[in-house]
Amino acid sequence: MKTLLERARGSPLDIIADYSAPIDTIALLSPHTQQIRSLNFTKNYWTIIRWFSEVNSGPLPLLRTLEIDAAMELRLVLHSYPVVPPSLPLFSNAVNLKRFVLRSPTSPLLSYFVFPNLTTFEISVMPAEGFRASELLNFLEASPVLQTVHMKIIARILLEDVAQRRVVVLPSVHTFSLAVNDGAPGYELAAHISCPSASHTSLTYEKYAEDMTTDQDMFMFPTVTSWNAIVRQYTRSPVELVVLEIKPPQHFVIACTLTFRSPDMTVVKLGLEVSGNIDDENEFQMSLEEMALEVFSQATRTVRDHPLFPNIKRLHIGGGVPISDYIQLRSMANDFGRLFESVGPLDELTLRGVDLRSYLTPFLGFPVFDYMEHPIVFPPIKELTISHPSMVDDEEECMAAITEFAKSQHALGVPFERVTVRARKLPAGMAEMLELLVGVADCCEERCTRAHNE
Repeated sequence: MKTLLERARGSPLDIIADYSAPIDTIALLSPHTQQIRSLNFTKNYWTIIRWFSEVNSGPLPLLRTLEIDAAMELRLVLHSYPVVPPSLPLFSNAVNLKRFVLRSPTSPLLSYFVFPNLTTFEISVMPAEGFRASELLNFLEASPVLQTVHMKIIARILLEDVAQRRVVVLPSVHTFSLAVNDGAPGYELAAHISCPSASHTSLTYEKYAEDMTTDQDMFMFPTVTSWNAIVRQYTRSPVELVVLEIKPPQHFVIACTLTFRSPDMTVVKLGLEVSGNIDDENEFQMSLEEMALEVFSQATRTVRDHPLFPNIKRLHIGGGVPISDYIQLRSMANDFGRLFESVGPLDELTLRGVDLRSYLTPFLGFPVFDYMEHPIVFPPIKELTISHPSMVDDEEECMAAITEFAKSQHALGVPFERVTVRARKLPAGMAEMLELLVGVADCCEERCTRAHNE
């Protein structure tokens, strides 16, 4: 190692030090710290990381990237000792650092890092003792030129020492993402961070099926209060497009995304992943169908609660789980009815890969849909697109209901300007009938490919 370092002369050094690197070997870097361009501690211990920072206290003028992937030290595993904090700030001599990546299974010691010229920050932590939000907010506040922020927190988020009205403004951030899995939504944390120039914001919440409940006090998406705060801080103009996408269950995971896009191309994406372990002795409290219904219900509530939702012009809904129970179908239809109670005229309504029975209830004539609490009343719609609906026993009736939908809009004096239908099989004469009711009818039989699903 010593020979190699001598051969490097004054060239920039990219250093990777994992847990197996002896301290004596790492110590050989001390005379060469001014040459270090990137420093990566891979599965290393906080003890070594602190030691390296303290021993090499001289200038690190070339250091642009610092990656710390901290390992769980054996003494912590065996005796549950807390991580010993350093006596001084870590790597405070790296004044030109641009990218900081921190992964830690324990307390991330964020209060001991200060990088005023940082532009990219990535953190992934899972401390069992909980994650103190004030440390994160202080770190972000001390990094005024950040441009990209990605955070994943698998821990109980502690907000007790954060003032209710405190908001850390990151004026230069253009990409911001926060993923949490803490047994309670972390949107309260997002409400304390403002990225007024962000063009893309992603907030993801992960939870386990055994924690799910239909109690309306348990929200998986933002509550109205935190939603209002998030919109003020991440959306610069009225929302033009809302996309609600529910992916079919895979390996007992149901994933849902809500995307809000503004005319200035600002994007706010909310994600929810509900998962469970099929090896658990206890069965899930909710079936996959019930889980999908609960996710859909809370997603539509979040769309309705969006402060700028009345301005929406385009609504796209995709995916879902085929529902076999008509009572559950009526429940989903009620959620859709609530959604349309608060929306105005639409330029586009797109239904892709969905079970049409929940959306076209006014035109199916099934008795189970009578006397719904929130019957579906559609607003004027310019363009309707139905792409590859999920195949059900009532496929023929669902296809016919599309024509009845067009008749209804025509009778109200607000006919569709365009109707596009893509499905495996269409009723004979469907296109000809639609052509009498809409401006343009584009009906085509085609198989659903993987590209269409995605």
